[in-house]
Amino acid sequence: MVNAVGLGRSKMSYSYRQFCPVAMAAEVLESRWTLLIIRELCLGSKHFNEIRKGVPKMSPTLLSKRLKELEWHGILKRAESPSGSRKTEYILTQAGNELFDVICAVGSWGKRWIDMRHHLDSAEENLLIWDIRRNLCIESFPLDKAVLQIYIKEVPKKTSNWWFVFDGKQTPDVGYLDPSLDVDLYIETSLSSLTKIWLGESTPSVEQVTGFFELNGSQKLIETFDSWFGSSNFASIPKLAIAS
Repeated sequence: MVNAVGLGRSKMSYSYRQFCPVAMAAEVLESRWTLLIIRELCLGSKHFNEIRKGVPKMSPTLLSKRLKELEWHGILKRAESPSGSRKTEYILTQAGNELFDVICAVGSWGKRWIDMRHHLDSAEENLLIWDIRRNLCIESFPLDKAVLQIYIKEVPKKTSNWWFVFDGKQTPDVGYLDPSLDVDLYIETSLSSLTKIWLGESTPSVEQVTGFFELNGSQKLIETFDSWFGSSNFASIPKLAIAS
């Protein structure tokens, strides 16, 4: 059971002590990582380890604390997985579901107005791969079974290679351990190029010209790449310049 009294006292220490609804909402949402946890829940993550994949730099202890805070505020509830595995699921309540539009608005504003250049080279490859996995357009994938390997240059060796194993399931199995299977499509890219393509700031053809993005393997997968590879939920938001 959540220690409501303890959490309540903890929250009071951060109170703006204003009646304004913006201030009251900020007290709940502005704690570090909170909006990103809600983002993951809005995108369909339900289990603790799924949420962690979306916030890889967050400690498990702090994630557990934030989830308890969100439960105390009525933004999510815990339930036992219907699969019978006894795994806990974190489900958004009506209050939590209403934050979907807030997350979309914040993300759209960030894509439109924030200069991302200094973020491109410091992006996290595992978070990018996780986002790619959940946004793939599986219905447009042209083969029943296939293996995709993405090699990201200039990142730590352990997380430089990623394999996607498509076997007819809704989403492919993804990991950085070699499955020892024949690769149907091999992508060699820089982290910056892959991120720009994913965010809609560039295209595979443009990045191929620069030499930082290469596709090799199945011609069918290459020809249909744009239709199944997908993109960020915010890729269609145009970038605008801030007037000086």
